[in-house]
Order: sequence, then structure tokens, then C-alpha cells
Amino acid sequence: MKKQLFHLILASCLLITNFILAQKNDYPTKKVNGTDYYIYTVEASEGLYAIGRKFDVTLDEITIANPEVKDGLKLGQTILIPIHKNQTSKSENTDNLKFIEHKVEKKQTLFAISRLYNISQEDIIKYNPDVEEGLQTGSVLKIPVAKTNKKTEIQQVEKTITEPIKSPEKLKLKRHIVLAKETLYSISKLYNVEIDKIVELNPGVDKNLNIGTELIIPDEENNIKHVATTQDKTVNKPTASISFDNIFKIIESAFNSEDSKTLRIAFLLPFMLDSPKYDASTDRFVNFYAGSLLALKEAKENGASFQVYTYDTGKTEDKLMSVLSNDELKSMDMIIGPAYSNQVSMMANFAKNNKIKTLIPFSSKIAEIDQNPYLFQFNPGTDSELKFSTELLNGKYKKLNLVFVEIPDINYFDDGKLFTEKLKKNLSNNKREFSMLNINSSDNVDFSKVIKKGVKNLIIFNTDKFAYVSPYMAALKDISINNDVTLFEQYSWKDQPEKIAQGIRISPFASTMDQAQLSSFNQKFSNIYNWNVSIDTPRYDILGYDITSYFILFLKEYGNKLPEKLSLKNNSNWIQSQPEFQRTSEHSGFINQQLYLTEDKKY
Repeated sequence: MKKQLFHLILASCLLITNFILAQKNDYPTKKVNGTDYYIYTVEASEGLYAIGRKFDVTLDEITIANPEVKDGLKLGQTILIPIHKNQTSKSENTDNLKFIEHKVEKKQTLFAISRLYNISQEDIIKYNPDVEEGLQTGSVLKIPVAKTNKKTEIQQVEKTITEPIKSPEKLKLKRHIVLAKETLYSISKLYNVEIDKIVELNPGVDKNLNIGTELIIPDEENNIKHVATTQDKTVNKPTASISFDNIFKIIESAFNSEDSKTLRIAFLLPFMLDSPKYDASTDRFVNFYAGSLLALKEAKENGASFQVYTYDTGKTEDKLMSVLSNDELKSMDMIIGPAYSNQVSMMANFAKNNKIKTLIPFSSKIAEIDQNPYLFQFNPGTDSELKFSTELLNGKYKKLNLVFVEIPDINYFDDGKLFTEKLKKNLSNNKREFSMLNINSSDNVDFSKVIKKGVKNLIIFNTDKFAYVSPYMAALKDISINNDVTLFEQYSWKDQPEKIAQGIRISPFASTMDQAQLSSFNQKFSNIYNWNVSIDTPRYDILGYDITSYFILFLKEYGNKLPEKLSLKNNSNWIQSQPEFQRTSEHSGFINQQLYLTEDKKY
């Protein structure tokens, strides 16, 4: 029965693969210096890792063809994807193969092994039929690789992660076994070292790099690993008020104890320690981390025991891939991070493969959450906001004159456009009346057609980008002089100086905080760290404190059990955010459902 089920699943996978291949043929192509490429347009929240999986190409291949992607991808950006030529026949394919052996590690999956050697799961099954019944720890698999011209003995690869080796010079070094399709460039990015340094320690590899070759790699990782022992790491920020000095002191004094009930928690955040210049975006993540540590410190004082691991994930998928190669991450009770949406897909796969509860603190769109029970999404997604907004407009705001303003040429994948289209449909189903204003240009906008005198008017634009809305603010301000007009805002618009005075926002952050709690937190924070508390909204230090406090209680109360709802409202000592996580289906992850309404002018 299992075998029949496996073949059914495999057949389904092959049908899906054929469909994807058919889709690839729909992309325009281009030849550059004799190489054929697909011309691909980047979709919303899509990263290199996801694109690589879609076209079955490596991150290295995409980066070489598009050097600019090192700085990140943008929605609508066009990039080149190399087209792989198919093998001419099965016999030719077999003749060009040689095999190495792989010893299956504990909890290792077929997917993880296929990614390790950059081959398909079907190819592994083809040469190892026994895996149809499942992988067994310690079993040895035959892994097909392309033959090399050199008579290099292919060594057995037993571990995914490189191991420290001894050196007479007492340098910190690692060894790396070259895998299929790896290049000096990809290896240098994996370990964050220069190619010249690898060549210096391994003469001749710049001319011949063969599968199975053992390389000596200088250990220059920027990860803050076991941070209690790395107090010398600081951020080079001459004009900033934040440093890591006190963070390391708090870890040194409070954490890394160990007993039978010790919780192992890892933070994967973009501290940008290897950046040559100060990156202002890191301040909020340092604040978030500091607030989290304050929550852990208080829990420690109440008898809890922790081991804290912290890693600098940067902003790229390459950097996260390097971080996830650390074996110790596979034994965590909880992982918090990463921060950037292009890294989430890779993190989600790691969490599912290793069955580790993982909190994604900032991203609101996680494609994998529907099928990954180990993910926790703090930032409520579109569905939660849609439900909240529909109830608001049918309830508290049911008497407002509601106006949807349609700006032309808004991209279909714009989150604001998708949101308003669904919201209009929901309102129509509930027979809620609203008006529409289609705009042709910013020079001739007549809001008087839809604004009603003597009643409250609520304006909703069909985009979440203020740059598109900004040209219409002057006309909206003019009509607001003699009329009661409120703008339905995105949370990110709150500090825009040109927006109209009255606005409402929906977010997972409370509009007001208990002043006694806030004062107490500020005092504790200032006593520990040597910088002033943040004045931004939301407060990232309080966000770190709130959700870390929540998950300490969650781990203590539920352990490995995952109920349908996670609500600790009566126990959690929250200040700015009070999460309430809920599954959308039996096998899905958890999404925070707690939203708050902020009104710049009360009704």
C-alpha cells in the first residue's frame, strides 16, 4: 500500500513538474554571449531562493547572470535565468554519471539531501529504490554526479556541515568537501571569505575544482555564535547611540545556563556586522533584540533556564544559507527570525524539515504557512486585516460615506489593490453602500463628486504605496477644509507630513500603552543598556519584549503541543502588542489575529 501511495505521489509530482516546464516555455528568451536565458519578471515578495527553485537553477547561476541582484530584488524587476539544456538520451546521461556515497544523518530528509547535492529527489530515488519506504539513519545512498576529467578519488561525504581542523599555524580553519555544481564563487559566499584567501590555502583550485576535493577554508564567519563569548564584537556606527557592548554583558550574566529544562532559543536577525558602512536599518533590529533579552532576563530571574544563540543573517539568501549550515540550529526549541521576506521561504523549509517552532516577527506574507505547522506569523496578513476592516465598515463605521478612489495603472500585485478589490466584494455581499471615484490625473481631481456634506467621509485608495497617493493629498486637503474627511491609511503612512490630518489605521500595535507599564519598562531598559529608549512607533524594543515574553509562556505552558488557538491574554505581561495566534487549517502554521484600530481623531 505504501509503495502504491508513493508511486501516486511521485506521478503527481511529475505532472506538476511537466506543468512547470510548460510554464517556463511561456517566458520570453534572450541569447547573451552565446547563452540562452529566460527573461523573468520578479513577483511580489519573491526572493532568489524561490526563483531558483522555480527554474531549478542555483543562486550562484542567477547572481552571475544578474550581478545587481546582490543588492536585493524589487517587484517588477526583470532578470535573466539561464536555460539548462536537456540531456539527449538516458544512456548518454548514465554514461556521464559517477556516484559518491552519502550517509543519512538523524532527522535528515530526502529534500535536504537533494538540495545538498543540487539534484532532484526523483534522481535519488532512481538509484536508491529502498528510500521509497523512507530514509533510515545511517543508511548509505548512491548520489549521481557528473564525471570529471581528472582521476580524483571521490571521497565519502558524511556530513553536511564543515568541521574544524587542526592547523600548525593555530589559525581557525575549516574543511569543505566540494559538491556538484559548486564554484569558488559560491563557496566564498557560503563562508563569507574572499576567493583569493581560499586559493592561497589551496593552490591550484582556481584552475581545477573537482567534486570531492577537500578545501581548507579560513574561519571568518560574522555570526554572533554563543554571544556570551564574543563581547569584542561592536557595530561601527560613529554617529549612532546603539552598540552591542551591554547586550553581551546581559547575556554573560543572565543566560547560557544548562539543566534538564533549559530552553534553547536562537535569534536570526540582520545586524549587518560585516557591512563596511553603518546601516541605519539595523537600529530597529538591535532594539528588538535588546527588548527580547530583557524579557529573557526577567524569566531567568523567575527560575527559567535558557541557552541563547544569535546569528547575523544580513539581508541576502546566501547569508541565511550560511547561517543555517550550523548544526546547533537543528536542536533549538525556538527560532526567532529572519527579518526580510526574501529569506522567509528558506527559513520555513528549515523549520519544517527540523520540526522547530519558528516565529517570523515582521513579514506579513508567508506563502508556506498554509502547509507548515511550525511557523508563527506575528504580523497579521491580508485575510485578517480584511475580516477586521469588513466588520469595522459594517459596524462602527456603517453610517460613514465610504469612497473608494481608483488611481490608474496600479500594479495588479500591489497589496493595496488586492485588498480593496476583496474589501469591495465583501461589502457588496453585505449590501454595504459605497461610492467610486476613478482618477485620470493628479491635475484634475474632483473629490466633490463623491464627498457628502454634513456627514463623515472615509477615503480608501487602491494602493498601499504612499508615493502613488501623495499627488492627490493637496486636493483632498482642500475638500477637507469644509467637509469631514478621514483617510484610511496604511500603517507606514502615519508619519507622512503631506497626508491629511484625520486618518485611521489598522495594525497589531495598540494605539495607547499603559503609562505605568511603559515607565517601568523604560526604566529597566535604560538601567541595562547604554542608549536612550526609542521614540519611534511602533517601539521595536517593546515588540521584542512583548512577543518573547509571550513565547516563553507558550513554551512553558504547551511545550511541543500545538493547540488550534494560542491565547495567553490573561497571563502575558504585554505592553504594546498582545498576540493571539490561530491556525487556519489542521496542518497550517499560526497567524496572529490580534489587530487594533488607531484613530487620529476620535468618533
